[in-house]
Amino acid sequence: MRAKLDGLIAVGSFGIACAVGLVGAFVGLKVSSFWIDELFTAWIVEVGISLDEFIARIVTDVHPPVYYVLAFAYAQLFGDDEVGLRSLSAILAVAAILLFIVTTRAYFSLAARLFGAALATGSFFWFYQAQNARGYSLAFVIGVAMLAISLSILDKRTRRGTRMLPEMAGLAVLMLIGSFVHFYLMYECLAILIVLGFFCPRQRLVLAVFAAILLTSTGLYVKFVIEELSQYSTTTNWIHSNLSWYLDQLRAALVYSFTKKAMLALAICVAALATQWRFFARPAPAASTSKAGILGRFPFDPQTALFVGVPVIVLAGGIASSLLIAPNFTDRNLLICAPFLWAFCAKLYDASVPGAERPVRMAANLLLSAVVLWTVVAMTVGRERPWNEPFRESADWIRTFPECRDRPIMMINAQPRAWFKPGYSEILYADFYASYLNDFAHPQVIFKEDIFAHKISDEMKEYLQWRVDGNGCPILAWSIHLITEKELAEAGSELLRAIDRPNSGSIMRMKVLHDGFPGYVLYAEGSGGSEGSQSRDPRAPPSQRKTGPAPTPIRKAPVPK
Repeated sequence: MRAKLDGLIAVGSFGIACAVGLVGAFVGLKVSSFWIDELFTAWIVEVGISLDEFIARIVTDVHPPVYYVLAFAYAQLFGDDEVGLRSLSAILAVAAILLFIVTTRAYFSLAARLFGAALATGSFFWFYQAQNARGYSLAFVIGVAMLAISLSILDKRTRRGTRMLPEMAGLAVLMLIGSFVHFYLMYECLAILIVLGFFCPRQRLVLAVFAAILLTSTGLYVKFVIEELSQYSTTTNWIHSNLSWYLDQLRAALVYSFTKKAMLALAICVAALATQWRFFARPAPAASTSKAGILGRFPFDPQTALFVGVPVIVLAGGIASSLLIAPNFTDRNLLICAPFLWAFCAKLYDASVPGAERPVRMAANLLLSAVVLWTVVAMTVGRERPWNEPFRESADWIRTFPECRDRPIMMINAQPRAWFKPGYSEILYADFYASYLNDFAHPQVIFKEDIFAHKISDEMKEYLQWRVDGNGCPILAWSIHLITEKELAEAGSELLRAIDRPNSGSIMRMKVLHDGFPGYVLYAEGSGGSEGSQSRDPRAPPSQRKTGPAPTPIRKAPVPK
């Protein structure tokens, strides 16, 4: 019993770490404002819209629909606010961890499963996606299920007469659903099929048919839905396609997968393995030095090939598709395959610690117990810290000005017009910025490039002149996403020139608000003098905000002139 005490300590510590991380997924759901991607989810699944309108909104996106369908149904029961939508992600993220622990019990020890699960809950990617109202947590669940089935297929591949029909059928269903959760989950499916095809020659034809079905079905969706109905550009966006971009995304993916503490835990496992090989390895039987013997041992076994091969193939496929089709490679897209990294961590633990000589095993288990607990607790404490964009905070600040009630508020979209189909951004972003205003004021969208081109409507120009001259609502502009303080200051100076008030810069102020990331509001302080002063309240421009219908090729949104 004494010889196994360190193992019990490790199991207990890893289990406590997992429990802390899983409970933490439900802590602080309202701490942060929705950020812009979550606002898009909330817009698509908005409670109160019709089913037809919901479908019309889905097809404006460049992502497949399965997550939105689930979120729409969930929102009807629990609401479309922060708690309502984020709780779905938390439930799915927790389910993915529990599913990993349960479904891999035939392949890893309990300590290894808890070790991999604890490192997962201690990673920033899982931590953030567990409270991000997007489809990544659902991708985790499907990824874990496909991982478990793939391990079963690899385990049965050498048993003659063993039927794999249940595994193959289950894998086919999961892959078809997963491919319409996120297109990088489709890449993950193809990567799994490639690895299984390498190790399972008798199943290669079936696996090839699976791959053909996935490619055909997703290709048809892209061709006839996204290319025809999406209101985003499919070729121009914020994602780049150059060497520095790929290196930055890989670096970020590594950081989001493993904190420095988690890297220390993996280093302890590697050190235990190396020490075991160097100082305690016994002479191996001659047969084990054969090619077959070497290929059956970690890290050259089929399981490890699956855990490493899938992320590597997804990486290669993502970069290749970015170069050949359209830029799409990002850190979070790559980390769709995170469950395979969790499995690799479990495999590394089993290969390095339990079979080591007693001094190595005890030292490794005790060190890992402390480091893993430290990792997860430190990450979970961060639930009380805001991580997003200050849409709620800036809206609350604007609402402190009673003179802004029922008035238009100009919102600057820093993204290029080329990223959107005509009229879409004006409707979409007006809804985003209005979400936390609660009908207090009416956001009016203008592109930053239009400010520099002095393309401002006469109505908005008249309103801004009135405000700069010291009348009414003092808010001049509001911008949060993909813009810096310096860029907004430059846009503000150009805005004054565009509305024929170039000498009013002395009264323009900037309010910087934070919710993890900064957001900005430009406002007029005091009077702008008598230059062009008006004595009446100018009419308000027509509101761009619409809760429906969504713009489609059939129902075009009005294009601002």
